[in-house]
Amino acid sequence: MKILIVIVNYNGKHLLEKNLQSVVDNGYNNFDIVVVDNASVDGSIEYLKKEFPFVKIVESKENLGFGRGNNLGVKRYPDYDAYLFLNNDISVPKGFLTNLVEVLARDEKIGGVGPKVLYSEEKVGIGKRVINSAGIYVDRHFMSYDRYDKEEDSPKYDVVEEVEALMGGAFLVKREVWGKVGGFNPKMFLYYEDIDISLRIRDLGYKLYYVGTSEVYHDHMSSSKNLGARKRNVMNMRNRFESIRSRKGMWVAIKETIWYLFNWIVWKVVYSRDITLKEYLKKEQ
Repeated sequence: MKILIVIVNYNGKHLLEKNLQSVVDNGYNNFDIVVVDNASVDGSIEYLKKEFPFVKIVESKENLGFGRGNNLGVKRYPDYDAYLFLNNDISVPKGFLTNLVEVLARDEKIGGVGPKVLYSEEKVGIGKRVINSAGIYVDRHFMSYDRYDKEEDSPKYDVVEEVEALMGGAFLVKREVWGKVGGFNPKMFLYYEDIDISLRIRDLGYKLYYVGTSEVYHDHMSSSKNLGARKRNVMNMRNRFESIRSRKGMWVAIKETIWYLFNWIVWKVVYSRDITLKEYLKKEQ
């Protein structure tokens, strides 16, 4: 398979400096890289042109966000067998892409695959291997949870198995599936777009697989830490509403939003000092 690796960048020169060389050296023998730059002002484009002249660059005149940025990269360079969407705050070891491609090619009904995502050493301390995401669980209210988040890695997670959704930060999708699903939802600037496209891929009858034999290392929140928790939560809630509305209809979207807001109030008043909102919502299932 010929793979296009799409990396969306917004003022992330420091992340490109840290992580891009590992992507270049990943060991797979048939791939190209395109960086979609969302109108950065930190010298990202100049850095890429100097240090990685072979990397394709798509310059956007505005910040398109995550989904639309990835859509633009594929639109400019569509002639590949599959597209790997990779965050600029992720570094990779040799062999990670080879293992993903092998699973993706196993079955025509496999639409997308994702690796084991580990927190980078900077986040958890030297010598530890801690899971950030091993695929994503989506509950009956369309709330999403990274499987095994913050659990210490072990061989029991080196499995290949079907999951409900995959993290958009490292997500390999077949070209035909991408074409049928229509890419990431352009109404979503940031957050939940990976859950939305995962569910829409499954709506088409394709399967998604977690590939525990492949791993990447994530500087979690490094590319969006300046947004603040409140703005992230609002964006996530709004995009979840849009996803449910487009897939299940307006009434279901309203009902699930009321459920979320009710539980948020209960959590805020009673439980917020003891557990996180996600922990509370997961417990209430």
